[in-house]
Amino acid sequence: MDVYVDSERPYSPTRRPTMIRRERREAKRRMVLLSLLACFLFLTLVAFRRPNSLMGDYTRQPANSTALAPSRTNAKAKSWFNGRPKSTGPDLGNSERRLPDSSLADLKNSSLGFEKVFVLNMPSRTDKLDAMILAASVTGFEFDVLEGVQGDSISKKALSGKWENRPGIEGVVGCWRGHMNFAKEIVSRRLSSAIIIEDDADWDFNLRSIMEYIALGSQALLDTPQDEAPRSPYGDGWDLMWFGHCASSSIKGDDRRFIIKNDPNVPPRQHRANYGDIPDMSAYDDNTRIMFFTAGNTCTYSYALSYHGAAKVLKYLSMDIFNKPIDFGLREMCEKKDRGFQCISVFPQIFGEHKPAGANERDSDIDPQNRSSVRIKGYSHNTVHSTRLNVEHLIDGRMDLLENQYGEDPHLEGPIVTEYRTGVEEQIPGS
Repeated sequence: MDVYVDSERPYSPTRRPTMIRRERREAKRRMVLLSLLACFLFLTLVAFRRPNSLMGDYTRQPANSTALAPSRTNAKAKSWFNGRPKSTGPDLGNSERRLPDSSLADLKNSSLGFEKVFVLNMPSRTDKLDAMILAASVTGFEFDVLEGVQGDSISKKALSGKWENRPGIEGVVGCWRGHMNFAKEIVSRRLSSAIIIEDDADWDFNLRSIMEYIALGSQALLDTPQDEAPRSPYGDGWDLMWFGHCASSSIKGDDRRFIIKNDPNVPPRQHRANYGDIPDMSAYDDNTRIMFFTAGNTCTYSYALSYHGAAKVLKYLSMDIFNKPIDFGLREMCEKKDRGFQCISVFPQIFGEHKPAGANERDSDIDPQNRSSVRIKGYSHNTVHSTRLNVEHLIDGRMDLLENQYGEDPHLEGPIVTEYRTGVEEQIPGS
């Protein structure tokens, strides 16, 4: 009987231990690879969870008597900025003031630097809500819907004052209650700050960069210390910031002004629509915007309240005797010094009223007048590069097709520059 013998690898008693050692090395290699994979998955999970944990710390901050806007960059998160280049945001031309890195980071959140954005919308006006969702999305911010109120649904016992009985008063009462609900949301949810935008408002599609200059201006007006970052990117200590209005009064004797020059987003003088007192702008050219402490504005296309400001609004305009339109009430809050209510305004305004193409009767949910005419082309007040009028190009990313609704962009002397100074400024009658 023939026996097969492997002449190349003859059997040896020492081969079995060698095979065992080889299998052990392979097992160790597999364990190392599995350990590395587990570490990678763990680090990935931590990285994705980190923003939420920061936001959790942020939203649990207690409200206090100062105006606190959101700070997503708490002590741990701010360390992320250590060693990074200085901020590239706007700076103040006649001083060393500039926005801290933490303020710039807060301004890049999904709520324009505030803790929340609310849009006031009647449930029946789904058309306006659709338009707002689209405009906010292409601009890069999110909002919560605050449902509007029908005036006739409010019990008379819920009104602190006696309202005159006249046509359209239900709309005025409902508007007042809707804005009270805005203040109530801030207080009940203990939000540090929030901004409200009415559902027929429009804004420049450069809103994000505009708000950086607004933040720098408010920090300058509030004399924010430059050696420490404020809790709010808009500075601390304000109660109301009025961004969208149709008239604005400066405080007599208060000549502090934050001036933004060479701003291509400022509407030309002949295209500014206002229905009351406005600051004297004769000392400035058509491309200048100013910020100042206001004695009160008219119209409420958009404004922001701090927690402290919202609490005072509820106290004076809901609990105390009050029977006027909401903008009159907010104006009184700014005007009466004994209420300790600090208001900052922007002129020209950065939010304006939009009039869409179509039947004019769609414009207002307050005004009961019957308008049978049809508007062929929409337009927006006090808005140069309208988001709503350019929404189709913004959806397609065709930045080369974006239009200035007033014609060609102005020829500017140079880039945007800012200045903080005092000067004589007289109040002039409304235009």
